[in-house]
Amino acid sequence: MRLPFARRATPDAPCLSHGLDFHNHLLPAVDDGMPDLATSREAIAGLRALGFAGAVVTPHLYAGVFDNNAADLRQRFRHYTAALAAAGEEFPLYLAGEYFTDEHFLSLIEAEDLLSITLDGARCVLMEFPFMQETPYAGPALAALRAHGYRPVIAHVERYRFVAQAPELWLARFAQAGAILQGDIGSLSGQYGPSAQRLAETLLERNLISIWGTDVHHPAQLARHIAPAMGKLAGLGRLNPILDELLPELAA
Repeated sequence: MRLPFARRATPDAPCLSHGLDFHNHLLPAVDDGMPDLATSREAIAGLRALGFAGAVVTPHLYAGVFDNNAADLRQRFRHYTAALAAAGEEFPLYLAGEYFTDEHFLSLIEAEDLLSITLDGARCVLMEFPFMQETPYAGPALAALRAHGYRPVIAHVERYRFVAQAPELWLARFAQAGAILQGDIGSLSGQYGPSAQRLAETLLERNLISIWGTDVHHPAQLARHIAPAMGKLAGLGRLNPILDELLPELAA
């Protein structure tokens, strides 16, 4: 499940058209993302202007920080999409989650109480790590997901210091676990600093990131960080064809 190799485009290349954004915080009032429906609609307008046809919404699930759970998020997502429909908003949305990799995450895997997106028959789960240091839960979580029939998706893989310090080691570990790599588009414009930008560009050149997402928390990020980076992805053609089965009309 890898994107076809394509020549990188110049920064002034046209924006991509169609495709789903995967990894964002559009769901209002559940984490550090959109505070309300109006702000979320502003972000959706920005995503649409960038050429996105819809989005997979990934609110944080992080015990002690964002104490969300799958059942409550499903209910909030139903209310959210109903409110968008009532407002005439046509932008297909799907619910997943962004899980912080810790002991609580391991317990959720064991209980199979996870928000996931099914791609090519596999239940895919987005997971994130601490940014500054390696976590002892990474290996056990990857193994547990695989044992329970899930496929890991590594959130913003380019932003972890420990991955940047030993990229070949971690890329091999992720590959062994059958993980899909997700990258933040803003990393390509320097949103998260030079180290993340360098690694994002390297992974793009090597065609190792299968899903690119905005990770948008506020509408202003789209113009400030995402739009300037989109040209670097234009050589891929349409963004994120790995997600096409969620919108079959895009696969035609």
